[in-house]
Amino acid sequence: MLNIPTTALTAGGLTVGVGIPVHFASGWIKANFRAKKKDWKTLIPFAGGIAYGGLASMCTGGLIGFGAGAITWLGNGAGSLALWGLAGGNSTRAVRATPVELSAEGNIVLVLVTLAIFGVWKAIKSEEKKLAKRGILAGVLLGLSAVLGGAVAVSVIPAVNNLGAQMLGAIG
Repeated sequence: MLNIPTTALTAGGLTVGVGIPVHFASGWIKANFRAKKKDWKTLIPFAGGIAYGGLASMCTGGLIGFGAGAITWLGNGAGSLALWGLAGGNSTRAVRATPVELSAEGNIVLVLVTLAIFGVWKAIKSEEKKLAKRGILAGVLLGLSAVLGGAVAVSVIPAVNNLGAQMLGAIG
């Protein structure tokens, strides 16, 4: 039976999650390697997407949690197919599952960040939207990995949960 949304990352999903930033970085380095003035602004939408995706991967319910789980499920499948087809490897081994979740207070912050993104989305250039979307995909997949997921779980999630609790206490 299919488990959508999933909160477990396989080796295939990790391959896709790492592959997206590698592909982006190689293109950025090629374009900026010899340039005297580096185009640092192109990193902002991609990095912002990774940050939002990493935060969204720690949400286990609602539309945001379902979307993150669906991205993980599709990333796991696409990565498994790529590993099997390109390298003949087996990628069904689970690499990591969601270690920490956003609390109800943390979900308030996530929803507010999501609303802010929706608010500025039309003003963002088309190329930057593509970069942000790629960043979100990578962030969701890497948000469940040991490195980014562990860093997010240890530092960002408690900070977001505390910020939401402070907001709730100040307003409520």
